[in-house]
Amino acid sequence: MERMIREVFGGGSTSSGVAVNSDTAMQLSTVYACVKVLYQSIAQMPCHLMERTGEGRDAVTNKATSHRLYRLLHDQPNSWQTAPEFWGMSVAHDSLRGDFLAFKTMVRGEVRELLPIDPARVVEIRQNSNWSLTYTISKDGVNKEYPQEAIFHIRGLSLNGYSGLNPIAYARESIGLGIASEKFKAKYFGKGMHPGAIITHPMALDPKTHGNMREAMRQKYAGLNNSQDLMLLENGSTITFPPIKLVDQQFLENEKFTQSQIASLFRVPLMLLQAGDDPVSYASAEQFVLSFVTHALTPIVVNIEKAIYRDLLTEEEKGRYFAKFSMNSLLRGDSPSRAKFYRELINAEVLCPNEARELEELNPYDGGWEYRTRTSTVKPESTKEKGGDEKGDTDDDKS
Repeated sequence: MERMIREVFGGGSTSSGVAVNSDTAMQLSTVYACVKVLYQSIAQMPCHLMERTGEGRDAVTNKATSHRLYRLLHDQPNSWQTAPEFWGMSVAHDSLRGDFLAFKTMVRGEVRELLPIDPARVVEIRQNSNWSLTYTISKDGVNKEYPQEAIFHIRGLSLNGYSGLNPIAYARESIGLGIASEKFKAKYFGKGMHPGAIITHPMALDPKTHGNMREAMRQKYAGLNNSQDLMLLENGSTITFPPIKLVDQQFLENEKFTQSQIASLFRVPLMLLQAGDDPVSYASAEQFVLSFVTHALTPIVVNIEKAIYRDLLTEEEKGRYFAKFSMNSLLRGDSPSRAKFYRELINAEVLCPNEARELEELNPYDGGWEYRTRTSTVKPESTKEKGGDEKGDTDDDKS
């Protein structure tokens, strides 16, 4: 209840004087960019329901396309969302709130729909004395309790084991500093004239004349569009602008530091945010992306796969079925890397040509189901008899 009240009424206060919650945090461009990168990365990876049959050498794993859950996980979990939208939103909720919840619409004991729950409606997640969970969800001002069996739950980092921590609440100070910095810059440029502009007049002015002069200066020169206009002063007036050196005040440095802190919260490289001063080479960019996939995306994907296993499969099905996101989709825009990837797997007999073609959504061809390896040339044993010298050199060797 306390968490919901903080979220509804503006979130926790910070030392910078800015109230921060999961909604206001998204107004900071760095937070928005990080969440969007995670959203789009997960959304482009299709989720497959896989079936494993047999054991040992006879074990076979195939896509369970005929299973009722396959369409929900891979194509459309409900009547208004596609699967990429659903899984992307789950990551956004998890990144901003710590939990993603969805109702399971059951028909004859089977899951027919997954209906996402607005995080603002989640009042409490409680663990009972028998270790089961109870979810209190509000609707139209009325709270209703739901058992664990009715909810699909993806939780983030957790200390109690049943509810995720809100990352925005724990990083409130850094995010609040970032919001305060952006507001300061906006007001600074919105004024046009520096707030410390001083106009000196040789004579004493009555209040009316003072007000008229102030209003005339404001209308003529205030605002970013007028900041470079020619300024004309009358009657011996002078104007001075006290210098405000943001760089000398380490304003920009602090802003970059805050940006890197927020990016590290979401495990997103600054390169993917189009931020940072250090030039990025092709080699370093490749390592940044690899680190992002390994340390940011893979834990998220595994967490979702295991939540599907726990909440959407029956006890009988858990021995045969499992969910798996296809992370190969991350190479969809990189044709050379995909070609190298397939070539190495085919040569290692991990894939046959038709299996690689299937991943590229190409039709199979006759003979493409055979596993092949790259052929190698073996030199004949009788090299010396074919004109080689005493060291074994032949025309073939020299070529």
